[in-house]
Amino acid sequence: MPSSPDSADSTDSDVAESEPTGDVVISRRVALGGLGGALALGGVGGYVLGARPFESHDCETTPFATEADEWPFPNYDRRHTSAAPARAAPETLEEQWHVEWDADLYGRPVVANDRIFVGEAVTSDREVLHAFDLRTGESLWTTEFEGSNQRFPLVAVGDAVYFHTNTDEDGRTVNALAVRDGTTRWTYSFDELGSVPPLVPAEGMLLLEDPSGGGPGTPIMGIDARSGERCWEANLGTDSLLPTPAVADGRVYFTAWERYRYQNDDFGYLFGVNPTAGEVTFEATLPRGVGGPPLIGDGIAYVTAGSLVAISLDTGEPLWRDEQTELFTTGKTSTQIAHPSYELGALTSDVLVTRLESYTSASDRVRAFEPQTGEMVWERVAAGKDTEITSPTAAGDEVFFVENRRDDSPNRLVRLDASSGETIETVSLSSPVQYSPIFAEGFAVLATYDGIYAFGPE
Repeated sequence: MPSSPDSADSTDSDVAESEPTGDVVISRRVALGGLGGALALGGVGGYVLGARPFESHDCETTPFATEADEWPFPNYDRRHTSAAPARAAPETLEEQWHVEWDADLYGRPVVANDRIFVGEAVTSDREVLHAFDLRTGESLWTTEFEGSNQRFPLVAVGDAVYFHTNTDEDGRTVNALAVRDGTTRWTYSFDELGSVPPLVPAEGMLLLEDPSGGGPGTPIMGIDARSGERCWEANLGTDSLLPTPAVADGRVYFTAWERYRYQNDDFGYLFGVNPTAGEVTFEATLPRGVGGPPLIGDGIAYVTAGSLVAISLDTGEPLWRDEQTELFTTGKTSTQIAHPSYELGALTSDVLVTRLESYTSASDRVRAFEPQTGEMVWERVAAGKDTEITSPTAAGDEVFFVENRRDDSPNRLVRLDASSGETIETVSLSSPVQYSPIFAEGFAVLATYDGIYAFGPE
């Protein structure tokens, strides 16, 4: 079903309802002042000393409504669970249509309002955003942008699609486009270029990192998703924020590689921020080298730092940790790049499914854990030699990923039972794949280097 403001199936009650009007262009050209000081270590709840928000602009924002059987965010929802309900996926992986392209680089697709949105880097300085009809594959519109070959993630909620560009002329720019025809609603630009930035809706706003702020930490801000107006600014006391924070239970959870770059901090950090005003209400230390955003479960944040770590969102303390310290093969030194490393996949009702990258000539593994205790439930070794797999996604009680084979066998889309790891179905693929399939309205959508494929009902 298409998104609607009053949908009864809304799964994200504090995701913004976007109804921007007019072409509003807001450019941030002044340095921020009065940055808050360093945060106190540890501590949960209340207000963390030194992380003061800037003056609020009293934005009157309205939550989005999203449908459970859409895939509007890069990882399905704002918790990053990458797990849709069973009804969002097809009963069998029977191809219904595909659209050919010859992409050098492409981003994660998302689905909203019966449309598939996906970004493609056409050249090193030109990007294209595509909109396809979910049921037929018909091209509905394309919009070209001056780009930087970085394939930033998309968000498609309400009646707007949001994404970044990153160019020498304009710096990093947030773009809000109309779902219907791709016309620009508003843009918000920073003077400076930035790394892949946070972009997540919360309480009717987009939360952004400002690369031009300077000072003893990187400012973050809340932008009204309808108009592009800046609602608040705050500083988390770190300049090492990782992209795409998670949202759950009234907080936005950011991870940071370390406190400040190049200081060889012994810890990473997890910050919980009140999205309506920017106050930090939670902080926990993480193992050094945290490698991405958290995945939020039932009172637990899961993060990876080579190892897989579960953090209590009540106490900030670690609940369990799994680390693969031994290499999977002993081969020659030249084939041993690093120790195996976890990547978060999908969180179903029963298991947390992860990818374990081997970093040797051995193939990657999929491992499933009991979310509360960390007990390993099953392990699946990818077929073939030196096979790489995509980070798993899920629909209901089934898990999906792609095996990118380096032998003479074809690549495969694999469908597993989430409780046992047993194979349900496989589909041969002619092209390598970067991302596992996503699911919406009974279709599985898979972007590859040679095209977009849809598996689903006739």
